[in-house]
Amino acid sequence: MRKRRALLRCLSHTTSVLLAYCCVLVDLANLVSADGKLLKEDIFFEILEPESLRYTFRLRPAHEFGASFGSQLSNVGLVLSEPLQGCASLVNRLELRHNVVLVERGGCSFLTKCVEVRRQGALAVIVADSDPGNDDQYVDMMDDSTRRNCSIPAAFLLGKDGYMIRRGLEAHGLHRALINIPVNVSGVPAHRLRQPPWLVW
Repeated sequence: MRKRRALLRCLSHTTSVLLAYCCVLVDLANLVSADGKLLKEDIFFEILEPESLRYTFRLRPAHEFGASFGSQLSNVGLVLSEPLQGCASLVNRLELRHNVVLVERGGCSFLTKCVEVRRQGALAVIVADSDPGNDDQYVDMMDDSTRRNCSIPAAFLLGKDGYMIRRGLEAHGLHRALINIPVNVSGVPAHRLRQPPWLVW
């Protein structure tokens, strides 16, 4: 009888270990994006306020220009540039200083946007795709061969995310959100992340 109980306990433990292993495999599978790239190449940020936008968003850091996202920027503003493309003559330049700036793709090169935003004293730039329907295609932002340098981090955001963030801020009459960037999600199961409801990771 004792041997039988010991065997049952052993089987129960083995089953638990196998289930945990399967969960890890599922979570690793979820770390592959729709474009086939591992999410470990990307970074994440979270919106703290407004509450209606309190989700975790995925970004693809720029290639060939910009600094890396090092230590976390906590409780920092995410400010919309005016005009939104952020190419030149930014009318809200004072609001951009010491904040992360959200601009829209188009009108000039990715590097030009980074250089212009850095010139205004921003901490980083996020470039949202200009297609509000883009909910899965990430762009690898390259330099424009002008041999300029941009000393702040830059990253690409899906057009759908950018559109929903702007719409959410406008609904509250706001020009900025409060964020943490980057955030570490490596130990967080995919089903525990506060993912935007309009996306499928």
